[in-house]
Parts: sequence; C-alpha cells; structure tokens
Amino acid sequence: MKTKSVDEDDPLDHEIDFSKARPNRFWLGLVDRGCVRLIDKDLAELFPDNEAVNRALRAIAEAAPRRMVSARRAATPRKRSPKTRR
Repeated sequence: MKTKSVDEDDPLDHEIDFSKARPNRFWLGLVDRGCVRLIDKDLAELFPDNEAVNRALRAIAEAAPRRMVSARRAATPRKRSPKTRR
C-alpha cells in the first residue's frame, strides 16, 4: 500500500492561496510584551529552545556588573562631551 506524501495529505493547501499572506502585526497584543524578545535567525539556530537562551543570558548576567539599563538608554548612543585641548 502506498502512502501519500505530506503535500497531498492536506486538502486545504489546494483551496487556500497563501501567496499574499502577511505576518500578524497584532500578535504581541496576545502575550506579555515584557517576556517576549525577538532574536535574529542566526542566533535562533544556536539556541534551540528557551532553556538554552536563559542559561546563556544568566551566565552573561552573572559575569556583568549589576547595573540596570533601560532598553531606550542602551539603544541610544552616548553623547560625548567635547575634549578641551591644552
């Protein structure tokens, strides 16, 4: 007995056109924004699950000095004061 391939199993694949599909821009409204972080695809390949990400971040947090920095301040480059020449 032949088994059907994965493509032939779902009849909806032939009925629905996904070519113009867009990502849901409201999906963050369904979850706690304080817990969601988006990482680049190359990093997602290095960390297969949430536990791996949490272990790596905890190791960095233990090695780093304890100082809270807001996301806005971390993303904004510092303004340096002009150096005076003598």
